[in-house]
Amino acid sequence: MPDPVLVLGAATAGGCFSAAVAAASGASSVWIGSWASTARRWLIQVTHAGAIRGEIAVELERAAWNESPERLAVLGLALAGCAGLVGASTAPFLSAASAAALATSASAAGLALPFLVLKSAADRRRSRLAGELVPVLELFALELGGGGSPFSALGAVATQVRSELAADLRRMLIASQVAGSAAFDARLLDYAERLDLPPLAALATILASSRDYGTGAGQGVRALAADLRRAQRRELIAHSRRALNHVLLPAAVGVLLPFLAILMFPAVTALQQNLR
Repeated sequence: MPDPVLVLGAATAGGCFSAAVAAASGASSVWIGSWASTARRWLIQVTHAGAIRGEIAVELERAAWNESPERLAVLGLALAGCAGLVGASTAPFLSAASAAALATSASAAGLALPFLVLKSAADRRRSRLAGELVPVLELFALELGGGGSPFSALGAVATQVRSELAADLRRMLIASQVAGSAAFDARLLDYAERLDLPPLAALATILASSRDYGTGAGQGVRALAADLRRAQRRELIAHSRRALNHVLLPAAVGVLLPFLAILMFPAVTALQQNLR
């Protein structure tokens, strides 16, 4: 098997020699311009692909899916291909333009479906973790009222509560106690940024201020818990209103309109006979 260093050196030398010959022959401007344009497009595509892969990886982490971005992209492409074939199979029954439009729409929907499901799963997990944070903060405030230090109080709460958030907090507390590792507030801030949970970032700021400046964390924790409770109450009211609209709208369309039609039918019939 040839040495990779020798192969790379030979390829580099060959490339330099080819460039020199092209420059001597006078065709260098067109060739180099075309090569530069191709390389620039390739770099833009690679950069966009890397950015998209990073966004997919972040959403996978937020949804707690044990999948890779490549596998999700392959699934999306497979669904797009299958949906496109199903849409194209309608060509014997529809016109060519309609079948092509249906195939294109089905391919786009199949490609977007895995990513929409991933986004929905990430949003549901974020909402669940935000809901789990409220009782943790309330118990944390009670523990702080007993006179304990913030980290010991949070450790006691994370040990008693059985939830995904409490398990993650307990794991970060244990990891922060290792010599030379990052502090708990820094770990918590990174965790909040990765999951897009601003209340956890606020808790990390409260704990960092308490550690660096000696300020009490109890008042800040209670205020944060109260804000989250008010936000949950507002969300519950909005959800109740949406549920009421979802009930009243079908009732109005399916019951009220036919009832009005039955009541108005004699009057409409009599008016029509009088107009003749």
